Formats: sequence, structure tokens, C-alpha cells
Amino acid sequence: MSTSHLTTLAGSATDVGAHRDNNEDSFAIAGTLHVVADGMGGHEAGEVASRLCARTISYAPLFTRPGGMSDEELAAYALELEAEGEAADEAEARGLLRRRRQGTTALNRQIMRTLEKLREIIGEADEKIKDVLNQRAGTTVTGAWLTNIGDQDMWFIFNVGDSRTYRLVRNDEYEPEDANLSLSGASVEGLHLEQVTVDHSEVQYLVDTGQITALEALTHPRRNVITRALGTGNYWEPDFWVIPAREGDRLMMCSDGLSGELSHQYMARVLATVQHPQDAADVLQMAALRAGGRDNITVVVADAITEETAQKNAELLKELTQTQQNRLVDRSEDFEAKHTATVEQESFNDERRLMREHGE
Repeated sequence: MSTSHLTTLAGSATDVGAHRDNNEDSFAIAGTLHVVADGMGGHEAGEVASRLCARTISYAPLFTRPGGMSDEELAAYALELEAEGEAADEAEARGLLRRRRQGTTALNRQIMRTLEKLREIIGEADEKIKDVLNQRAGTTVTGAWLTNIGDQDMWFIFNVGDSRTYRLVRNDEYEPEDANLSLSGASVEGLHLEQVTVDHSEVQYLVDTGQITALEALTHPRRNVITRALGTGNYWEPDFWVIPAREGDRLMMCSDGLSGELSHQYMARVLATVQHPQDAADVLQMAALRAGGRDNITVVVADAITEETAQKNAELLKELTQTQQNRLVDRSEDFEAKHTATVEQESFNDERRLMREHGE
């Protein structure tokens, strides 16, 4: 198995918006996990709900291990692969299709185990919010986790409610039939913006059942009514997507305060043309504010990069931020530091400070 895997470079931005008194959005970036939560409930209860959600998920040990697997599970998975490889060799005469199908079985089973663990963590967040706020508030949540199972890099994407995860998709990957889920068929310089998650909302249900169009959903009077949320005591089951990851992938997670203000075409153009994810997040946030900023605005942009690129970025950042003082500290053993102030000076400074404090 390969020992080099993808990691992420991320940028984030959040703002209270132009018409709200407090920011009920929360976000978390922990390693290669990226989470956005949009609280609801008012009187700062929504803020507490979203913060509990983001913290509960991002603090989970699951996301510190490849594929969420413990050492024991990793060893068991390796044995599964070995056993299936031997079985495939014995069945080689039956054809390539049989061999390929055998080779993916263990991976699929491990993906399902990882998804079940992820669901349990989201369920823990739901219970914590209910316990603390007594079902007085709730939150939506969406997130993307870049990890690997064996030598396979992949994105685990999840959502509850109408916070969204988008992905820039190359034209050779794009499938036009996916566009019926949203207004996500905008092409920008060889890329398409795909809305990966599907809103849990009344208007999305009306779109799915053909009662209204996706365009009509943008201005529907009940467009902010969601059908799933954490912490409310109602149905909260998350949806999941598992997508193969490769270098150059760019994902964006956001609250509806961003996606409700900006068109897909504009978001696609920013994500396709602004190089650094932090700059992209800043541009999108400011654009949402200029468009009206009617709600809290939160966005996280995450790029898939190689570990070698991440190391080069870290070295470059260190070089750019290096100062003369840093270099002196690095060579501190070459210098003898002496305290040069006299007792009289120290005493005088103390008296002067006391005079200021007592207004003399």
C-alpha cells in the first residue's frame, strides 16, 4: 500500500451579516475534517446549538485515524484484503470481472463501518444539544472529511438540514443528469459547480416531487423551512456521500446565508479562479454581504493537496515569516543574555507605575 496520501489546505470566513444581532453559525476545521453548522432558536440558543454540534463532531477521535480505524481494525482490514486477494487469485480463471468485484468487497464493508461510526458521532451531537437546551434550539450541519482506507483516498461528506457542500467538478467527471438536484450546471473554464448535498427543506421536497422548479425554489416564501435538524427532538438522520479524492479537488461548505445570497454561477467563478482557499472564502463572504447579508454567513473552502505540497507550503510560510528576532532565537546559544537594568532604575520604574495607578 502507498504511504503517501492527500491532505487539505483550507480557508474559512464567518460574519454576523447585515441584519442580525448575533452569529448563530459555527464552523470547525480539525485536520482534514471541515464542518459548518447553522443554529436556529434565537436568544443565543441557536449559537449554543451550532457550537455544540461543531465541537462534538470535530473533537471525536474518529477523525484522527485513517478511515476512522483503530490499530486492531486496520490489522483486520489488511487481513481481509489479503484473504480476498488469495480468493481472487484462485478464481482468476473465472474472468477479470469476478476478480475486480472480489477486490472491492473489503473496501466497501469498511466504508460502511466508517459511515456507521460517523452517524453515531452526529447522533451524539444531537443528544448533547437536546440535553443542554431542552429542545429549545437546533442546528443544521454539513461537513467533509478527507481520509484514506488502505491506499484509497476519499471524501466522506454529510449533511442534516440545508447547509450545503459543493464540489468543483472537472468536465470529464460531470454528469448532466445530476443538475436536476439544483441550479448547479454552471460551466466555468472547464469546471462545473456541483451541489453534493441535498437540502432537507420543504422547497427541496417540492422540487423533488415536481411541484415547483429549482428556480422557483429560490424565491418561495417557505424556502427557509427545514425538515431535518439536530437537537430539536425531531427526525435528524444524516445523508452521506463517499467520493474518491484526488489532488486538486476543491470543496466548499457553507450556511444558507451564503448560498441564499449568491448565484451558482458566481460561486463557481470564484472557486475556479481564486487560487488560495482563504482568499476564496473571503471573497465569497464579502460578496454575500454586498448582496444583502440577510442572514449569518459562514463558508469553508478546502483543497486536496499532497503531503509533499503541504510540507513545502509549511516551509515557505516559515521562510516568509522569518524575522531577525527569530534568527537570533535560533542561535541563542551563541549569545549571553544579561539583565542591564540597575536596582535604582527598577525601583524608579515601580514608583512611576504606582503614581500612574493612583493618579498622582
